[in-house]
Amino acid sequence: MRPAVAFAAAVASQLTACGGAQLPAASPLAHVAAAPAVDGAGKAIRYRFATIDDRADPNFNEVLGLNNESKLVGYYGDGGASSPNRGFVAHKPYGALNFKNVDYPHSVDTQVSAINNKGALGGWYSDQGGRRFGFMELDGIFYSYWDAKAAKTTKLLAINDSFVGVGYYVTPSGRKRAFQVDVAGGKYTDFDPPRAVDAAATGITGRGDVAGWLTLSSGKTLGWLLRQGIYTEYSFPHSNTTKFFAVVVHDWIAGSYVDAAGTTHGFLLTEPLRRAKTVWQKIDDPDAARGTVVTGLNIHRDVAGYYVDSDGRTHGFLAVPAGGR
Repeated sequence: MRPAVAFAAAVASQLTACGGAQLPAASPLAHVAAAPAVDGAGKAIRYRFATIDDRADPNFNEVLGLNNESKLVGYYGDGGASSPNRGFVAHKPYGALNFKNVDYPHSVDTQVSAINNKGALGGWYSDQGGRRFGFMELDGIFYSYWDAKAAKTTKLLAINDSFVGVGYYVTPSGRKRAFQVDVAGGKYTDFDPPRAVDAAATGITGRGDVAGWLTLSSGKTLGWLLRQGIYTEYSFPHSNTTKFFAVVVHDWIAGSYVDAAGTTHGFLLTEPLRRAKTVWQKIDDPDAARGTVVTGLNIHRDVAGYYVDSDGRTHGFLAVPAGGR
């Protein structure tokens, strides 16, 4: 594990908001007028970076989430026949003895993508028949989730402290559809972001705000936030691909975007609903040569994710504010 320090640049915000559709647990119809692009007015956070890899596989690790105690979840293995996905959870100081394997029983592959502040882990696994199921693990007990409208894939990507999970399933026609599930009762509700051809829900706060990404018929990918029955779309400035992967209670959001050269970068989006103060902060691990993705965020402004080095190896990382909490 190597410490490093890097500055991430703050750039101007750019967002649009659009009309709504049938919404879960909200008014039947919601819409908001288009919001103009405005300049961000905040300051970038200076981060200290550390590589987080399970030593079982030094060539491929992805950190996919973290909680407010900075416990990290993810997986190692690139998914090939000789290197299946194996889930893990890790805690400070992230040494070899601080990693615990998390694999759904009798699964072929397991990815752990979610951890809440009450000890629940979530993610997805695949079975011998190639079907993919969402799962939650709590106190050593595993629970499996399958949306009845799915063809062969249901993925659980985030769980809040009220044990409400979000993710996506794939329809028989191949579309990705975002959903919410009460993980205790197994009740599913679809999200239907306007204009979306494909959509995934990737983060949920304690008050029920949901973030994710969607793809338009044009092929452009945008981040989206659902709050109080209103969907708002966001695009990193000058990018055709923006994905939200995590959201915290004040609606700060982490994710990734692809620049004009085709390189993927992470970002932190602060104050997205206060346009005069909105800031997009680019985040790249200093050891990244072929891209950085930010997948996790907590209330302390710690961020986590993965990057690809100059040798093509994928590593997990954790970045914490250099000035402390």
